[in-house]
Amino acid sequence: MGGVISPLLCNIFLHQLDEYMVALGANAIQTKKEANLRRSTAYRKVDNAIFRARRKLRNNPDRQTRRALLDQLEKLEKEMRCTPIFEKRHQTKLGYTRYADDFVILVNGTEREAIDYKNKVEGYLSAMGLTLSEEKTRITHWSKPITFLGYHIHGIQRTNGVQIQAILSIPKEQERTIRRELVRVASYHHIPEIDAMLSMNAKFRGWCNYYKYANNPQGVFHRIAYKMWGFYAHFLARKHRSSKRALLIRAKKNGSHSVITKGTRKQGTFTIELGKGKHIYLDVFPPKSEEIRQVSHKETWTVDLKPVNPDKWLQGRSAATRLSALARNGGICQRCGANPARQAHHKNRMKTKRTVRAKVASDRDQREDAQALCKECHLAVHQGTWQG
Repeated sequence: MGGVISPLLCNIFLHQLDEYMVALGANAIQTKKEANLRRSTAYRKVDNAIFRARRKLRNNPDRQTRRALLDQLEKLEKEMRCTPIFEKRHQTKLGYTRYADDFVILVNGTEREAIDYKNKVEGYLSAMGLTLSEEKTRITHWSKPITFLGYHIHGIQRTNGVQIQAILSIPKEQERTIRRELVRVASYHHIPEIDAMLSMNAKFRGWCNYYKYANNPQGVFHRIAYKMWGFYAHFLARKHRSSKRALLIRAKKNGSHSVITKGTRKQGTFTIELGKGKHIYLDVFPPKSEEIRQVSHKETWTVDLKPVNPDKWLQGRSAATRLSALARNGGICQRCGANPARQAHHKNRMKTKRTVRAKVASDRDQREDAQALCKECHLAVHQGTWQG
């Protein structure tokens, strides 16, 4: 939308647009009674025949009758799959969703009806002093995908019906983008292995959690997970100046590549031992798919509570040093011995190091000497300020 307007007023106007779209019949829910009334006569006839055959089966008939009923059921179910469910469309023709000032309207109808809805929305917004963006606004056929919030939206004909179903898919460009991000991390072959692993895990997990609402995304997820495994193997091979084949042979012998079980899934992946039986692993297990209508109310949403590893290795504060320090003292502050340790303290201060190379080298040299401290003790060691 165009025009200059304060964020508060714009938010009020957009909520009014939501109410206007609801008044036009957007996102109306079909009741079960309405759905039953729309069912075709042929589908209802087959459905009733299946019900009667299953009822006879429940009465434990003799073997010959049971065999005949099973054959009849097989034919009826095959016929049902080829029979249209509804004779006419549901009266709800309008789908509407909005994020900030971007919105998409899905019209299950003709091009003339779509133009009519566009003119109504444009007239309603112009009455409030707002205009539609000419660059973003267009009318397209449901068979051609449109991009909205990083997803591709297009329509397909519903099975055994007359409705058009909206499909969310992952654009190829977004898949190439996450691959480039993973390759970028793998190209830093001089950084600690833990930092590379945690960074790849965070990028892969965040990308999959965003796109898990697409239709059948698991194929894409597993393809990205396989690529990530290969990128990390290439990262290790370059780091240790070895071939991938030789690296994998050594990794399987020393246990740094093993089969990990997560729920009911098993997968071979790279692992790193932190001491005392603690391990981290390259998370090649994508999240389960979900549906948008199953998303809970926004007030109950929670952020991803897993820690994200920022690229602090450039400042000489790698995750490898921090996790090693925490593992040595069991996660308890080495100074007070009471509070949980949250941070790693370098005895040889990093502030005196002027170049990235010097900071990275100093961090590596202090990996076995860094102290695990709570935030209060860490501030006390630094005389109450990080700049002091």
